[in-house]
Amino acid sequence: MSSPNNRFEFGLATENDSKEILGIYESGEFTGGISVLYTRRPDPYRSLMLEGEKVVLPIIRDKERGNICAIGCCVIRKAYINENIKNVGYLTGLKILPEYRRRTPYISEVYKFLHDETREFVDIYYTTILEENITAQKMLEKKRKNMPEYKYQGNYTVYCFATGKKGLFNGVKPKSVFRNPEYLLEKGNTKGLNEFYNENLKSCDFSPSGIDLAGLQSEDIFTLRDKNNDIVAACAVWNQQSYKQYIITGYNGIFKYISKFPTRWLGYPSFPKEKTSANYACIALFCSKVDDYGLLEEFIRKVAQESSKFDFIMYGLFENNPMNVVLQKIKHVKYRSKVYLVDWEEPVINIGSRPINLEVGLL
Repeated sequence: MSSPNNRFEFGLATENDSKEILGIYESGEFTGGISVLYTRRPDPYRSLMLEGEKVVLPIIRDKERGNICAIGCCVIRKAYINENIKNVGYLTGLKILPEYRRRTPYISEVYKFLHDETREFVDIYYTTILEENITAQKMLEKKRKNMPEYKYQGNYTVYCFATGKKGLFNGVKPKSVFRNPEYLLEKGNTKGLNEFYNENLKSCDFSPSGIDLAGLQSEDIFTLRDKNNDIVAACAVWNQQSYKQYIITGYNGIFKYISKFPTRWLGYPSFPKEKTSANYACIALFCSKVDDYGLLEEFIRKVAQESSKFDFIMYGLFENNPMNVVLQKIKHVKYRSKVYLVDWEEPVINIGSRPINLEVGLL
């Protein structure tokens, strides 16, 4: 599809475009106290395809130069909304080469193209924008002709907290490691896991309806079980570094000094060296059927202690998720994003006061 001036054309990316897409990803970075290059080496096309059941990757090509100058992405997956399984479309990866950022034309037509390619598959669209990305917020929050409306829902916080120096199990079948001996932490035991998730994931909006995540293994699963061997809480420690990386490009302001301190001794995550990729994992598929926050805090701390091969773990929570109470008690470094529903003037599913559960590893 060509734009009216015939210089730019819209289309869908293929695996042959991966090298150019990677160049666009690495043409910019998130700046702030900690400057980060978010990338998807070695193959961003494949990386994005791992994110959902269907992934649509629109591109803008400059026909005069023959290069891709902008990309976008809509990741479509099944999730719970109001306890029903819906197709949710996550809008992400809108990136433009620096030399085109002030002159890429017909952005509304690009959105129309994306909508045309996805609307028959999607029940509700949403997106996130980093709190520091004021430019994107100003551009998208303002209602514009022929553009979808971005409806702000609230803040999303990513907590980064330290892992332990030694594992709890070391290959030995664990006995209880909790202050309350009626509870047992287990790793890799998936007995009853599907039933537990089928019963409890639906309690939060945007929880994934399935637990198959790219690269996740049974040994990545942690369960908290009671004296009857029933699961009361579960999560996974998800390592995505083989296809999704956060490269620290620099520290600014106070972080220039903090990054040189032995922060791990104080219980905080260690700061990666500049120009290196962060050694991280994500808490994924967290679910609980109890509201004993002291017990859940202990569960998260024990999971982190067992994850000593990573420098830190990330766990993302929407502002109305009660687990914020737990994470705020654990020493952490954090950053925030804003969450939006995206409305193309079609009936939008209402989300209300139910907790929202967005997986940080899928953002």
